[in-house]
Amino acid sequence: MRRVERTLIQSLEERFRRITELLYDTRVPADVLDEEVLPFLAEDVSFTDPWQRGAGRETYRRGAAGFHCMFSFDFDITQLNVQLEEGGLKGRAIVDGVMNLKQFSWLYTYPLRTILVYDFTLLAPTSPGGDFKPLIHAHEEMWSFGDMIAAVPGVGWIYKNLFRRGFSYGFLAASALCRRVKGMPSPV
Repeated sequence: MRRVERTLIQSLEERFRRITELLYDTRVPADVLDEEVLPFLAEDVSFTDPWQRGAGRETYRRGAAGFHCMFSFDFDITQLNVQLEEGGLKGRAIVDGVMNLKQFSWLYTYPLRTILVYDFTLLAPTSPGGDFKPLIHAHEEMWSFGDMIAAVPGVGWIYKNLFRRGFSYGFLAASALCRRVKGMPSPV
């Protein structure tokens, strides 16, 4: 990798680290999000997580402010990587970490393993010697819905100890029946 490209990627990784720290720490006020995150959002930006999907810069802005108002969480980054496509005009940032859900922090902080993906294009510097600016078109948040259910008191025990075990046995029985119907030998 050429030195110029490596420097650009390091700069982008720092930028996406900062964006993630702002978006995923609900102590950050909405006006700071507007000032430091909004300039990096494309008009057509989309947000997707296991529960919802929305699109548009203003929708994203209102949603982020709403999350910061209604919920309590922060994010510990484990890994962050930026890759550029051939030609260097588009890229993807992937952030792996733990979202610490603190809604009931007096009782329990729930660590939710989360992967974030930001798809972006690069805008050329507006001044000589300036930085390339990432413009985010898609932000996807991935986490396990099953892990979320498992964390609910009472329901989690039923899910982990009854449902998952029962589903496993049922799946294995259905697999054996399928192999028998298709005349396939049993695995050794």
